[in-house]
Amino acid sequence: MPEADLLVALKQAKSKKMFFALVPKGADGKLIVAKKKVLPKEIAETKKGIGGGTPVTGKCFGENGTMVFLVARPAAPTLAALVKKLAKREAGLTIDPEFRVASDADAEEPEDNGAAAAAATAPAAAPAAPDPAAAPAAPGQPKVLGLQKALKKLGFDPGNLDGIMGPLTKAAIKHFQRASGLAADGVFGPQTQAALAKALRGGGAAANGTQTPSAPPAAGAANGTPAQAPAAALNLGPWQAARQSAINELKTLATKVASSKHPGAVGVVKEIQYIIGKLPAKPAPQDIDDLEAFIQEDDSITAAEECPDQLHDMNIRQPLLDALQTLTQ
Repeated sequence: MPEADLLVALKQAKSKKMFFALVPKGADGKLIVAKKKVLPKEIAETKKGIGGGTPVTGKCFGENGTMVFLVARPAAPTLAALVKKLAKREAGLTIDPEFRVASDADAEEPEDNGAAAAAATAPAAAPAAPDPAAAPAAPGQPKVLGLQKALKKLGFDPGNLDGIMGPLTKAAIKHFQRASGLAADGVFGPQTQAALAKALRGGGAAANGTQTPSAPPAAGAANGTPAQAPAAALNLGPWQAARQSAINELKTLATKVASSKHPGAVGVVKEIQYIIGKLPAKPAPQDIDDLEAFIQEDDSITAAEECPDQLHDMNIRQPLLDALQTLTQ
């Protein structure tokens, strides 16, 4: 029998912005949708009740037949399929979920309809482009679209020019900071702003778009900082050892799950294969930040580490992160 509250809430979300909390548990989980932000206590109780993993929260609304789920950080690729499954099973409703990243996904705000939400999060439609050098108006409040355009102009790929401070934009900031001799923390503070403005004024090779983040950027050349070491100079030994150890543990878990004949075993094994496929043996320097973000945030890794002790007791995330640090030192 469909869960009445979830059915009503999902129907309301087709025309009105709602809050949601998703508590995944491997290939299963629990979806909560409500008019007001789901309280931490309710999320904790749900997690305890199902033995779930890391909760994902944000807002949801309907848009052209799609149910958009806004989250503050990139979501695992498997979550859309999980939401679709839960909506069908628990509410008897077929939806087409799409996860998008928005910095205000968890913020309380008086939004009343999906159209307004869509307008707030959709990529800006090519207005008369402002001077990229004037990217942020104040520290901590960057005009992200202008910043993205400036980074792209200098050859540092921020991903889509969508005005969202996502992982690719943060990675591009870090690449620029390294090339400019600054601390690569991904924060667009006053020093980084000044370095970016200087690089844009200097023009040169960066301005003609021939540069890529993996090549010595003009930003570094403009202020006399040395070029980054090529990928061959990286000490890959610790990373490859930690990677192989993680793969061995994941394969052992996959074997045990497959032999358990649990209804969700196939989905779990696919998630394990997904994790293994995302761990390259020889990451390029420009890929390290994205790889670190995946290891830190991906819910599939969390689910693997939180599997029942009788199946496997593993800790793969921290050793991988520790090994990555040796690549950037």
